[in-house]
Amino acid sequence: MATEIFRIEGLAELEAKLSDLMALGRADSVARQTLVKAAKDAMEPVYQEVRTTAPVGPGIPVHLKDTARLEARIPNQSDRKSTLVQQTDVAIAVVSVKKSAVSLANEFGTSKMAAQPFLRKALALKKDEVVAIFKTELNSYISQVASKQRRKK
Repeated sequence: MATEIFRIEGLAELEAKLSDLMALGRADSVARQTLVKAAKDAMEPVYQEVRTTAPVGPGIPVHLKDTARLEARIPNQSDRKSTLVQQTDVAIAVVSVKKSAVSLANEFGTSKMAAQPFLRKALALKKDEVVAIFKTELNSYISQVASKQRRKK
């Protein structure tokens, strides 16, 4: 499986604000209120693309689009076993479909069937939009949490 790595630049100011918030309160709570929410919002276009482009047809008994889901969370112990999740990752967002022989065969192909990738294509198609939404939403959520913390003082 090919892995694509891309950099997000221009987040230094947001990172500094986020670090300040985490120093004032519980880091996990701040992460849930900012990074997790922003990651989920950012992956929404990928989720919608998967629901639109997932293969359907007579040879596919389960409509993969109906099993698509979007989750965002602080990585748990199981997540950290993945080579795609680093120990320093604070939040992850995942668009997936029900794991089955049908979904695996469609995404990766078999000896008798050509691959019809739709998950990887959706992310590749929407990655710039994902990054733009993530920056905007993270800034918004950081401002909201900072405002709440100021009111508590």
